[in-house]
Amino acid sequence: MSLKVGTFFRLAAVFAVVPAAMAQIQAIPFFDDSVVQQINLTVGASDWASLLQNYTADTYYSASFTWNGTLEEVGIRQHGGGSRSGIKPNLDVNFAYYSGKQTFLGLPFILLKANNEDPTNLREWVSMKFFRMMGFPAPREAPAQLYVNGQYFGFYMIVEHEDATFLQRNFGQSGGYLYEWQFADTYEFQNLGNDPSLYAPFLELKTNQTAPDLQTFCNLVQVINQPSSSTFTDADFIIALSQYMDPKSFLTYAATENVLAESDALVGGIVGMNNFDLYQFQGVSRNQRSATFYQLIPWDKDLTFSNSARDIMTGFTVQPNINVLAQRLAGIPEYLNFYLGQIAKAASLLGGTGGWADTEISSEYAVIDAAASNDPNKQCFAAGALYSCGTADFQNGVQALHYFLASRSAFVLPEVQGYGFQPVPSGPQISTVAMAAPSGFQISLGAVATPRGQAAPGALVNVVGANLGPAAEAAAQATSNPLPRSLVNTYVAVEGVRAPLSATSQGQIEIQIPGDLPAGSANIVVSVSGEMSNTFVTGLPAALPAILAIVHQSDGSVVGHADPAVAGETLVVYMAGLGAVNASLSFGEAAPAIPPAATALTPQATLGNTPVSVVFSELSPGFVGLYQVAVVMPATLPQGGSANLTVTAGSPSASISIALATQ
Repeated sequence: MSLKVGTFFRLAAVFAVVPAAMAQIQAIPFFDDSVVQQINLTVGASDWASLLQNYTADTYYSASFTWNGTLEEVGIRQHGGGSRSGIKPNLDVNFAYYSGKQTFLGLPFILLKANNEDPTNLREWVSMKFFRMMGFPAPREAPAQLYVNGQYFGFYMIVEHEDATFLQRNFGQSGGYLYEWQFADTYEFQNLGNDPSLYAPFLELKTNQTAPDLQTFCNLVQVINQPSSSTFTDADFIIALSQYMDPKSFLTYAATENVLAESDALVGGIVGMNNFDLYQFQGVSRNQRSATFYQLIPWDKDLTFSNSARDIMTGFTVQPNINVLAQRLAGIPEYLNFYLGQIAKAASLLGGTGGWADTEISSEYAVIDAAASNDPNKQCFAAGALYSCGTADFQNGVQALHYFLASRSAFVLPEVQGYGFQPVPSGPQISTVAMAAPSGFQISLGAVATPRGQAAPGALVNVVGANLGPAAEAAAQATSNPLPRSLVNTYVAVEGVRAPLSATSQGQIEIQIPGDLPAGSANIVVSVSGEMSNTFVTGLPAALPAILAIVHQSDGSVVGHADPAVAGETLVVYMAGLGAVNASLSFGEAAPAIPPAATALTPQATLGNTPVSVVFSELSPGFVGLYQVAVVMPATLPQGGSANLTVTAGSPSASISIALATQ
C-alpha cells in the first residue's frame, strides 16, 4: 500500500489546540536521587537574619537560586508547623513570586525540607516512593546540599510541590480545588453540623479559586455520619459515599500509611486526621470524576516507621483516635476484608530485611551519608521541641529503619490472618506489559518486536491481564486529544502518575507511559472502580526502539521488493520507543507538526556496516507515541538485493532487512 508522509502532517490539523504543558523532562536530573544535588542561595544578610529570627512568620524574602549553572530570582520563606526553626529552616522556594509566569525546569514552586523531625532524612523519601508503588500520586524528592551566601548551610531534601503543575502532571487536569489539610483540632470526620463554615479551618485552598467549596465537604461529612437503617443500608451508604470518595481507594491509602506505621496520619494519627492534601476534581465528562469527588494525596511523612508493632486496625477499631469513615467501612465485611487484603499487599511490597524498602534505604544511605553526616545545622525533635543534633543521630536513625523493617511485615501479616482475611481472586491483575504500535497507524512490518515487561518513556504500552475493567462495561476507545487519564472508572498509575489511556477492555489496556520518567524501572498499578491491582514492575530504559514501517520520503510508498530503496534517497523510518522528546507536550497529546517534537536522544543508523546520515528524529505529527526518523541511503548500496537497516538510540537498537535497488 502507499501512504504519504505528508498525510501525518495533515492529521495534526484535526486536533484542538491544548495548552502546552507538563512533560517536564528537564526536571528529571533535578529530582535524580542517585546523587546529592547542590543548591546555592544568595540572600541579603539582613533578610536572612530576619528569616531566621522571625521563623514563625510567612514573610517572603528576595533571593537568587542557582542549580547546575541555572540562576533564578525567587522568593523564599519559612515553611511548616512544629518543624519550623530559627537554626535550620524549611524553605518554600517560589520561582513565580516576582513573575507569575516564571518557572524553573517547568516547576513554579519547590520545598527545601530540613527534615527537622526525621534524623534519618529518609522516612519521607522512601514513604513517597512507596505510595507511588501502591498507585498513588506522591511528590518526587531528591537530596541536596544547601549553600547560603557561599557557605554550606545544611543537608536538605528537594520536595516537589503539590500545586497546579503537580495536578496537571498526575491527573491531566488542574482546574479543581486543591486543599492542604490543616490541623485545627482533633478531627476524624465527625459531624460538626450542617453549616459548611464549620469545616473551613481544616481546608486550606491551594489553587486559585476565589473561595473553597465547603458545601461539598460538608455533604461528604453528612453521608459519613448518616446512621445505618432499613432505609439507608450499607449498600446505600457505599453508593452515597462514592459520589465524594472512592471507599476502596480510601482503604488502600489507609493501609499504605498503617503498614508504614505513620503516627501522624489520615487514620490513627496522634492528633486526628493530618498530613494529606485533598484534590476535588473538575468533572466534565464520563471519563472524568465528578466535581464533587475527592482524591487523597500524601504529604509530610516524617513520622512514618514509628512502631513496628503498631496494630493494623489503629484508627479503625483500635484507639486512641477512631476515624469515623474508617470505622464505618470496617463494619462492612466486604470492605474490612478488602482493607486487610491491601494491608497484606502493602506489607509484602514493603518487605523485611533485604526486601524492597530495606534495599532502597541502604542504597540511598550510601548516596547521602557524607553530606548528611557533615550537616552543620542538623536539628532533631523530641519531647515536643527541636534540639541540635549530629552525625550519631543520623546514623542511629538509619539503623533504626532497618530494625523496623526486619520485623514490621512479620508482625503485620499474621495480624491480617488474625483479623479474618479471606483472599478474593476476582480483582484486577496485571500479567505483563508490552510496547504497542499506535492506533490508526495502518502500515506495519509486523508486531512491535521488543522485550515483554519493558517500555520506554512516551511509548504506547499494552497492559495485559485479567479483570482490568468493570465487568458491566464493554471495551472503550479514547476519542479526545490529549488522551484521557481514565476510561469507564479505570485508570492506570505509572509511578503514581495516571497514564493517558488509548483503549480499555477486561483483558488489556493501552496506555502511554508518561514521558518524563527517568530511566530505570517503573511501578504500574491498574485501578478499576477504586480496586487496585497487583503492582507490576516494568523495565524502563531511556529508549527501546522498534521499527514499524519504512517509506520513501519522496512519495510515502512502503519500501519493499516491488519498490526498493535507492542509493542516495531519503527514507522515513516509523518507530516506537525512542523515548522522551524536547518539547512541551501534555502526556497523551498528539504530536504537533510545527514546531516538530525532536527526540531527546538522537539515534544513529547503519545500513549493513555502513553508517547512514540521520536527517531528523521526532514524533510523527497527529499521533501519540509514534516517531519518524529520516535517514539518507549511502551513495553506493551493498550488493545482494537487501541489507539490515539498524537504528540505535542510546544502547538499544532495532534492525530490519530492507530491499535495495540493483545498481
